[in-house]
Amino acid sequence: GSHTAECADEEVLGCTDEAACNYNSEATADDGSCAFADAGYDCSGNCIADADGDGVCDEFEVDGCTDIAACNYSELATDDDGSCTFADVVYDCDGNCVTDTDGDGVCDEFEVVGCTDATATNFNPFATDDDGSCEYDAISEDPCDYVPTGLYVDNIIHNRVTFNWASPTVAPSHYMIRYREVGTSNSNWTVMTAGTINTNPFTGTSRTRWWMEAGTTYEWNIRARVLEEDGSTNCQSAWSAPSQFTTLDACPNLENLSVSTEAIWATFSADAPTTGDVWQSRGKMRELGTNSYRYVFGDSDGNINVTKGNFDPSTDYEWHTKAWCTGNVDSDGNSDPMYSSGWGDSYPFSTQAPCDKMPYNLATTANNAQTSITMSWNTPLSGEPDHYFLHLTNLATGQVYAWNNIPGDATSKTKYNLTAGVYSWKIRGACGSNGTSWATDFSQPISYTLGGAKLENSSVANLDVYPNPSRDVFNVTFTSEEEQAMTVKVVNMIGEEIFTEELTEFVGQYTKVIDMNNQPKGVYFLEITTSTGGINKKIVLQ
Repeated sequence: GSHTAECADEEVLGCTDEAACNYNSEATADDGSCAFADAGYDCSGNCIADADGDGVCDEFEVDGCTDIAACNYSELATDDDGSCTFADVVYDCDGNCVTDTDGDGVCDEFEVVGCTDATATNFNPFATDDDGSCEYDAISEDPCDYVPTGLYVDNIIHNRVTFNWASPTVAPSHYMIRYREVGTSNSNWTVMTAGTINTNPFTGTSRTRWWMEAGTTYEWNIRARVLEEDGSTNCQSAWSAPSQFTTLDACPNLENLSVSTEAIWATFSADAPTTGDVWQSRGKMRELGTNSYRYVFGDSDGNINVTKGNFDPSTDYEWHTKAWCTGNVDSDGNSDPMYSSGWGDSYPFSTQAPCDKMPYNLATTANNAQTSITMSWNTPLSGEPDHYFLHLTNLATGQVYAWNNIPGDATSKTKYNLTAGVYSWKIRGACGSNGTSWATDFSQPISYTLGGAKLENSSVANLDVYPNPSRDVFNVTFTSEEEQAMTVKVVNMIGEEIFTEELTEFVGQYTKVIDMNNQPKGVYFLEITTSTGGINKKIVLQ
């Protein structure tokens, strides 16, 4: 057999797009590989859209200044658009003068030489450099022919200024100075003299003035005056050209003044002002109606927080503050000590009355085992205190047991687990809830011997005080049954001693008349203490 076969054409893959850079005329089927030139370029990368023929395609052209010597040169510009600007021959691109030979801030091209003295006859108001050509009228012997010049002020604070002027060739009798707040009318001039009002020449060139207003701009000027022998005016110059100055703002005082008191102590507080730079501050206080002051000082920032004692109880006081501000600083960096707020308004405060919560009828007992001591007392006649302070001391070892917050309604305190020996205790009442300052003095120590060697208070017998109550004197008698050291005292309700007598190796009958005619009426306590104990007896002065 035989057969017939027909061969199909073989398929060729490639880019079939005639616009593509890789067009394949032999390709019979497109394989998606076509590549095209970018806009403005041919397939070889050559620019075909360069309208100005500078080798930069139009799409990348950047207009601007292309001159590197120009002030506004742009590194990104490809086409110069005529916008270049250049510095002047005497100024740089920032407008700074580059040709100021004498360094006076005036460019050489604008320098004008001539006479710069306004008092000269050939004064040139346009001259920047004085060339020594100034000419003057012939010197006159009459001071009134000269209008004072060289006006300036210094020594300025909030309420003070010093006026200054140049010294003339011929001195007048004195000067007249006038000043006013800028913007006010002619009727508001304040006029004052400088120099003694007589015919003697005055050679001074300054005058200090107080009572200025703080933070105010003033204008002032001056004239010379010559007097006759009779005090009348011979002549006077014209008023000088005016000059201006501004006083410092007022120095603010401290803020938020307060006082907290406890008994005869007071804590003073004040804050530095929120405006103004304060470098020093003080407070001073006095009893109302007196001129005796005490002082407190602020910290480096001007704040005050100081506690002071030794005030009188039940007394009205007042205090106020003063601040010193930074201003008119001298060459050593020190501010003017007169730049201050002045003493501000007074703030009142009062101290408390003396604490009168003194317990009495102090007594000591022990348990049968002689291992504890019970200390007891009567509630003060003025009522319960806020609390008591109680100290018990072992006299042999020096050990102290202290209770600092015994309730005010308590009338005894027991200490357990003690050893035999001699003990001493004392108590005081507190009127305030904080601290210890508002309290009575401690009572006289009450001694007690714990253990087999215990001694009773029988060494003092037959105590009698009469009359009681009394209007003036009290007769005190008792017997000391053994030779011993003793103290006899009368104290008031707050523990202050009114009468004291020390007895050494005393034995026998004691008799004493205690005159209390000069003491205020009230309740007092007679205290007799020995090495083995004590007696506390109430007496009343009517």
